[in-house]
Amino acid sequence: MSPIEKKSNKGRPRASDADVASTRNDILRVAHQEFATQGFSGASINAIAEKISTTKRMIYYHFTDKEHLYREVLQSAYEEMRKGESQLNLEGMDPVAALRRLVEFTFDHHWQSPEFIRLVMIENIHHAEHLQQITRLKALNNSTLDRLQRILQRGVDAAVFRDGIKAVELHWHISALCFFNVSNRSTFSYVHGDTVFNTAGQRRLRAQVTESILRLVAADGQTAASVPASAPAAGGLNPQIVEFLAEWDNRWAQCPPNSGPAARRAFFETVAEAMRLPTPAKVSCDDVHWVRSSAGDVRVRIFRWQGAPKLQPVLIYLHGGAFMQGSPETHWDITARLAAWAKMTVISVDYAKAPERPFPTALYQCADVIKWAHAEAARLGIDPKRISWGGDSAGGNLAASLALMFRGTRHAARANLLVYPACDFDKNRDSFIENKDGPLIKVAGMDAVNRMYCPNESDLRNPLAAPLLAQDHSGLPPTFVAVAQFDPLRDSGVAYYDALAQAGVDVTLDRGEGLCHGYLRGMGHAQASVDKLKLMAQWLQAQHS
Repeated sequence: MSPIEKKSNKGRPRASDADVASTRNDILRVAHQEFATQGFSGASINAIAEKISTTKRMIYYHFTDKEHLYREVLQSAYEEMRKGESQLNLEGMDPVAALRRLVEFTFDHHWQSPEFIRLVMIENIHHAEHLQQITRLKALNNSTLDRLQRILQRGVDAAVFRDGIKAVELHWHISALCFFNVSNRSTFSYVHGDTVFNTAGQRRLRAQVTESILRLVAADGQTAASVPASAPAAGGLNPQIVEFLAEWDNRWAQCPPNSGPAARRAFFETVAEAMRLPTPAKVSCDDVHWVRSSAGDVRVRIFRWQGAPKLQPVLIYLHGGAFMQGSPETHWDITARLAAWAKMTVISVDYAKAPERPFPTALYQCADVIKWAHAEAARLGIDPKRISWGGDSAGGNLAASLALMFRGTRHAARANLLVYPACDFDKNRDSFIENKDGPLIKVAGMDAVNRMYCPNESDLRNPLAAPLLAQDHSGLPPTFVAVAQFDPLRDSGVAYYDALAQAGVDVTLDRGEGLCHGYLRGMGHAQASVDKLKLMAQWLQAQHS
């Protein structure tokens, strides 16, 4: 008997439990969209059946009638939101940070789930008569009030929140602001324009909504609730970077725990797409090629500044992601802006990932992309005499290693851009101790990541995996090394800068004061991130002039 079939008493095969569940989930998914778009009265069971190639009878088999299906849709929509809240791990957090994260989650959930807002609006039209029939929903939603009450009480006990605010009142304030942002978007945009609804506008509103709620609960004479809880005193982490990290951590909190590399890889793509900024004007980004390589064919995406000259300088960009995740799409904001601000072509490489394809696969693929760029320069509209490469984090490691590999050859780099690079695997430096818990990356997980990339331990001492360990760094191209003050990898990058300087290489160091690993991802929040990338673009322009 097939594992996906069972026998009925009449000997006819019937669907497995997995198939039944899959069909039920498909009905719910399509019904969610139908009810949100058409309302309860306007929704059509026949339309739902047609969209998933099933029958009206099958829908009634699972859900009895239209009203029961609508209730299931409502329940699943609320359950999904409450599930997200429960995964925020707020119980052990500082009360200010916990409330901040909860408000930000609510704002993000509503903005990304307009169908949820429409369902709630529809149910208000029906005076919540269907919600009243869902027996477990009230208890489910009360979990939010219980969570808020515990946060409020912790804040009162710590003397940072004022007493007397009820959880239901605070929930009303949070819901009012976040709900209005979506429910009234169309009318607000028509009357006042849509500038608050673009990416930058939404991030400003998100910060302002959070600030409003924190000011509402702040105890008299206290300012702790009006700034990010983790924002340090002068000389510490840039407060705008703290705002970026709050959004980053909030989104990554939705990644299922204990996810493996493949699952994290896929989740990273969704996070990056959700946070992507508008592509700069005059940058084309639709040109994709597959490059033949002895280490396996590799995809590249080309970001090209749409301006003269015809033969542009080029930067071959190698994205970060701990050698196991990332793509040209996750680093779109960086490469598109480098193309615009440096007036050049950027070839972004989707190299092979560990642990499935460990060292040296990615390195050899990137080397073949460099050779391909030289060979195809005329067709690509790039100047073969002005080909540079660079990357961030793991990509910075690859870029430095490739500079060693091609040193003294006709394919040598014009310049090398290294952004918070991992130049070796030594964790005994001060920066690893000072920043062992991040932000953004933590020392505790590095051994596992390094083993994925270099399962053969001896490769951790190979200069093509750890370019700082090369016996000779002379003859390397002009290099820009950008590190970050609050990055475990900081001293690895500084040590590489020192090695190049001692070897007589033209090398520049940017220390990234007030910044952390991955700060270029924060350009939607932090002006410092924008300024640093512009500085790198200016340096690249100077090297290619």
